[in-house]
Amino acid sequence: MIRAVAALACLTILTACAVEPTEQEQQRLDSNTGTTVTVMPKPVEFIVDRTRGPKTDPFAYLAPFETNRMGTHELYLWVSAPQVAGPLGVPQVFCGEQQIPLEPANASLQSMGLSGPPYKLPAPWSAQWYFKLSGEVLDCLASAKRLRIVTQAGQDEPDQFTAEAQALTGLSDFATRVRT
Repeated sequence: MIRAVAALACLTILTACAVEPTEQEQQRLDSNTGTTVTVMPKPVEFIVDRTRGPKTDPFAYLAPFETNRMGTHELYLWVSAPQVAGPLGVPQVFCGEQQIPLEPANASLQSMGLSGPPYKLPAPWSAQWYFKLSGEVLDCLASAKRLRIVTQAGQDEPDQFTAEAQALTGLSDFATRVRT
């Protein structure tokens, strides 16, 4: 009887440990390319300023990532936005009121050292872009109280997506992580 109680207690403890939530990985090795990728646990979520009906997607996303290929570190910025009214032009990103100069990473994922995207595409209708990221722009993103993404499909009116201070805390954590 005592053994049965002890075994049940051990099983209960082990089961409790198995269901503990784990922190998402922030650094991983791309086994196909040998590149170490540092990411945020989850991208920053932006909310559209003005909705265009019940069938539109109100969220855009932004997240930096770093690649490390044999000691060569490169910073990039991933941006994703809903593409429901047709193909989108290159988005504009604002740090506070200042527009960030974005330089497209005109490279394939493979030439960046990746065999797959660093972040999961939020929805099948989302577009995604990759930009080179300077340390100065990362510092601006990490210290910002407000960020904004502006997208536009053809001649349609632009959509503006905003993220405020509370949603931006992961950016400063990421900047600290890649700087150390």
